[in-house]
Amino acid sequence: MKTITSTEFFEISRKDAISIVRIKKNVFDFISDIELSGELMGFIKNIKADTEIKVLLFYNDPDCVDEVNYDKFLKRIMSKTKEGDQSLLPGFTKKDARFREIHILNRFIRQIVNLNKIVVSGIQGSVVTPFVGLALASDLIYARKGTKLIMAHNKYGLHPSGALPFFLSNILHHSIAIEFQMKDSFTADEAYEIGLINKVLPEQEFVDNLIMETEKFTKSKYCTIQQTKRLTNFSRKSLDDYFDYETKILNL
Repeated sequence: MKTITSTEFFEISRKDAISIVRIKKNVFDFISDIELSGELMGFIKNIKADTEIKVLLFYNDPDCVDEVNYDKFLKRIMSKTKEGDQSLLPGFTKKDARFREIHILNRFIRQIVNLNKIVVSGIQGSVVTPFVGLALASDLIYARKGTKLIMAHNKYGLHPSGALPFFLSNILHHSIAIEFQMKDSFTADEAYEIGLINKVLPEQEFVDNLIMETEKFTKSKYCTIQQTKRLTNFSRKSLDDYFDYETKILNL
């Protein structure tokens, strides 16, 4: 495996026909900074024309997208809400940071959905709402045993971002999609049982196992992968409409 780029926030490497993005730390600072996130977006844009790359694999280091880091980020940008008034969404002292967080994440999701490669997501540790949505934007999802999906938006009175409602309602029955969004959290095993993820991998050697699972999809011809992705994405054509609706009703 050859390392191509490494920053404080992410590392890009390549193994044969697989491009690998490792998400490292300070993710919420990264995702709310246009310049920092632009480098990774540019990389994803550039590999689109590379027919030797058949799969994009991205995975997070344990706990880099957990509730502790999300709490620190939100406390820096949120204003205190009046107790007892449950009809209003929380306010933000740094609205620009909140808007950038949502819009930059949505741009990543659009890129992943529209990429003419198989996109594989590997999740481990605790993963909060926005990055659960990002994982669901991929074509295949693998989780490390013990992984928890945290519906953190409920704790703060926020909307479920990362296009989570869109993806869940496309995968699950409406009632199950609502039920799981309103939970505090659920496990990778529960997610597997309802069809949200493809496989739960052992705790030991998670990344090695993740790459081995991913390599299975490099055996197909590039043209087959490209057309399969395009046709299967037909059901996701309304994603842009969803983002427009989110922006409208939340004044983003």
